[in-house]
Amino acid sequence: MNNWFLIMSTVTLVLASSYFIYFLEPETFVSPFEGLWWTMTTVTTVGYGDISPVTVPGKIFAMFLYIVGIGLMTIFIGKAIDFLSIRKRLKEEGKLDVTFEDHIILINWTKKARITLEEILRTFQDVRIVIIDESEEKAPLLHEQVEFVKGNPANQDVLMQANLLKSKSVMIFSPQDTTISSQADGQTLLIATILEGIGKEYNQNIYTICEVTESKHIQAFKNVSVEEYITPNDTVGNLAARSILFNGSSEIIRQLTSNQGFDLYCINKQSNWVTYEDAKRDLSEQGALLLSDGKDLSIMNHLDRKIPEETKLFIICDEDVYHKVIR
Repeated sequence: MNNWFLIMSTVTLVLASSYFIYFLEPETFVSPFEGLWWTMTTVTTVGYGDISPVTVPGKIFAMFLYIVGIGLMTIFIGKAIDFLSIRKRLKEEGKLDVTFEDHIILINWTKKARITLEEILRTFQDVRIVIIDESEEKAPLLHEQVEFVKGNPANQDVLMQANLLKSKSVMIFSPQDTTISSQADGQTLLIATILEGIGKEYNQNIYTICEVTESKHIQAFKNVSVEEYITPNDTVGNLAARSILFNGSSEIIRQLTSNQGFDLYCINKQSNWVTYEDAKRDLSEQGALLLSDGKDLSIMNHLDRKIPEETKLFIICDEDVYHKVIR
């Protein structure tokens, strides 16, 4: 049975029955709404019994409704349950289009992607995330804030299924199914190039962050206008060297990246801040440390400069101070 025909038939039967029983017994069913109440309790087999037909025509119509209405409503409810079950299965299999906006897209499901996702979910309660992966058969993580799209992330249709153009940012993780860094970075670069092409086609900037296994490959990513790069291999080596030279430095970094106590936050410029010195002083009084203006750490050497209106300032503080600052 056609689903739309079933819906229209059910709605028509319920509404028509509501008015028809009201027409048959206006003294018993004082309004069409009373007829609707009785019809719904009848066809759903609830049967409260607080109101019922008392005339022969009314009882005959009730018997008709028992046979036809209950059968039709049972089919309707069964179809609705089937629809929800199918939709749930398609969602888990990553076959549904993403409809929400201002979300984060994580490409390639790896161990680092899982850690990143768990950190985002732990820190932000209202951020929506879409995972794109080709190897996973079902959604790797079931969460109300997380959607899954199965497919090749180098395929434009798959990216558009994830509502790419309405996303906030895209993080491409280095694939873990290859041990050769040049191959891993090559696959990541391919996806980044496709993202740039889509951005140019629709005249829209797609903020892209890439995990790069070798820093010598960064220039290739710069050529396709990737905004940020994460080089975990180099970072580990540099952090180890500084920990040896400056004992305790690695613990500072660990705390800032483990959501324990003090953390790194991004805030907007406040109206009473004219220069970076104003921001630094005000934040310090509240218990926060001004770190940078976006990626620019040199502001500490130029505190007398005016702060641009649309700037994003990075600060270090605990969660309570952060909420106090943004209020």
